[in-house]
Amino acid sequence: MRTVSSVVVARQGGRPSSSGRGGRSADSRPERDRRSAPDWAQPPARTRVAAPRRPGGSSAPPSTERAERRPRAKDDDEIVVPKPLARVDEDSIAGLRRTFDDASVGTNAFDGSRDISAAESLHYERNGHVCIRQAVDGFACNPMVRALTTEIMSRRLEAYRHRVAVLCPSVNSKDIVTIDDAKRALKKHSKEDVGFLQTFNLHRDDGSAAREYILSKRFAKIAADLLGCEKVRIYQSCVFVKEPGFAETNWHSDLNMVPLDTNEFITLWIPLRPLDEDDAALHFASKSHRDFALPYWRTVAGMESDLESRYDIDTYDELDLGDLTAHHGFTLHWSPPQPEDSAPRYALSICYFADGAKRLDARNLRRAPHEEDLWSYESWLKDIKPGSRARHPQLPLVWP
Repeated sequence: MRTVSSVVVARQGGRPSSSGRGGRSADSRPERDRRSAPDWAQPPARTRVAAPRRPGGSSAPPSTERAERRPRAKDDDEIVVPKPLARVDEDSIAGLRRTFDDASVGTNAFDGSRDISAAESLHYERNGHVCIRQAVDGFACNPMVRALTTEIMSRRLEAYRHRVAVLCPSVNSKDIVTIDDAKRALKKHSKEDVGFLQTFNLHRDDGSAAREYILSKRFAKIAADLLGCEKVRIYQSCVFVKEPGFAETNWHSDLNMVPLDTNEFITLWIPLRPLDEDDAALHFASKSHRDFALPYWRTVAGMESDLESRYDIDTYDELDLGDLTAHHGFTLHWSPPQPEDSAPRYALSICYFADGAKRLDARNLRRAPHEEDLWSYESWLKDIKPGSRARHPQLPLVWP
């Protein structure tokens, strides 16, 4: 039987492939016959445009959609800032000051607490990620799993609309009235494979049965202990679904998408069923959270070009119900495709930040936050002035 005090060391997944997608060592697992993603989840076929003729009859080099040259960092005036980052609502700010009760809303959804060992804390500090075994008793997780699964199914169309909004900007997501509509739009208009579906911020819905579990003090204390801070707030909660055949999730770091001025940011990733080594768990670039050079690259391709030589790529296999992984906001991570012959992979992600963080001024952004998370921050961003502390009902204190 495992003891909760011992740190779980990630198994190195081998060197990443030349594309920067990561990978497992050749002898770490048997080969599996993986079919391609469902037809609708694949991007439209690309046609090669004939190269223009040069004077004298020679052809110009063929143009490729993805050039092999190293990407250039954009100048500050090239950054496109989402509108919510460029404005505030003075009347709303004044009203919030009069009415806001900033008391902790953390719940006792799970009994007791899960203390973090010194070894676990040190592993997180050094590598930017750690696995916490038995964060919650597996049997005690069942009510949370039922509540979240119910929400996932009832909001499935909403999750597909979000994917359309992100991957198909030319399509009005309000015109999507069925899941089949969404699949057709993704197949026709998206240039990327569908890697996951997202259901955002159930903890903000007073009528959601999942709310009390997301606001659990047991989870929040784990986050606070790993961050080494006294108080934590929830930035965002999200249920990620990888259906069978869904594609990989690209390399990224969470904090690059967050309009907060902080380094004290952590994500707990909580599987909603036991995962074996074939399921699409997270893979981490160890120590990337300490790499100050990363913000220089403003594209996925730019970050990927350095992965092979700079980092060990680690993952945690065979997560039980009640286990979770935690990673720093600047830790690069990705997730492989979900096998076609598997069950869907569900995982609850809860992002926390240390109380006291301030809202970023748009002029000081490393890069424009990805509009994928616009659904999370646009509702509160207008109520906080740049440079002011991020205190808002939608960024609740949950610990202590």
